[in-house]
Amino acid sequence: MILPAVAARAALATITLAAVQLGYPLESVAEVGYVPSSNIEQIPRLRSCEPNTNCVSSGYLEPPNRYMSPLKTLSDKETAYSRAVRDLSTRNNKVEGIAKDSYLHIEVPGTAPGSIDDVELIFADEGIVNVRCEARVTLPPPPFCIKKNCINGNMDQRTRVEEISRVLGLPAADSERMKDTAKWTPIFFNSDRVPDMLEYDDYQ
Repeated sequence: MILPAVAARAALATITLAAVQLGYPLESVAEVGYVPSSNIEQIPRLRSCEPNTNCVSSGYLEPPNRYMSPLKTLSDKETAYSRAVRDLSTRNNKVEGIAKDSYLHIEVPGTAPGSIDDVELIFADEGIVNVRCEARVTLPPPPFCIKKNCINGNMDQRTRVEEISRVLGLPAADSERMKDTAKWTPIFFNSDRVPDMLEYDDYQ
């Protein structure tokens, strides 16, 4: 016997998957980081994080305190996207999607009571999933970071992306490289500026 609540969730997941596969957003997508493909923008993308926000993204120009590795898929883009829609739609979070751009927007509880964080995924070519997470309520960063493997700046938003990556079974694209070569150093001061090459040379 199937319980009504289970049946309702299954029906919602089926409707959600069908809507996204047909190319319709489940609801109007929030004005977050999504830049859709168009005649001008041939490839969809996620905007860079604004300074002084609780935000992380996989944009390669992000400074260290806002950069997060993209994820990688273990199957082709279309299959990975469909599975992500299916898996995320069975959870309690609000999910929106634009199939033509392989884009997903997930609303998750934020750090501030009653607030929301927006997590965005774009399934790109070559097995890469670009990510972005921004809090709608900005809180001041902690003054220091002492937990191993943490990066001072937007740790809560990093955690949101990591939780979704675990649900979807999508590892970080640089996980093996970081495991083999990374050296952890506590960061005690938060900075939005990317060091230039002269500063890097000073430490070589």
